[in-house]
Amino acid sequence: MAPRVSGIPNYRERDALQSIKYRSWVPQTSLHPAGEGTIAIMLRKGWIERQLGPGGAPQFRITEAGKAAIAAKIPSSPFAR
Repeated sequence: MAPRVSGIPNYRERDALQSIKYRSWVPQTSLHPAGEGTIAIMLRKGWIERQLGPGGAPQFRITEAGKAAIAAKIPSSPFAR
């Protein structure tokens, strides 16, 4: 299996990013199926940003880097037919 390209979102990251691509600040539940670990990774990669919303609940939105990540071409496997 080829090594994972870190600049290309995996399934959970891509699904979460696409679900908020055209939205403003959203609650964490909108990033499903991404969990705490996946969200932390996306924050480190700069694909999403976080702020505290009403009542101190975290809210997230996609960044320009996140939009570029989901627009990037997924490399095909050399073993694909």
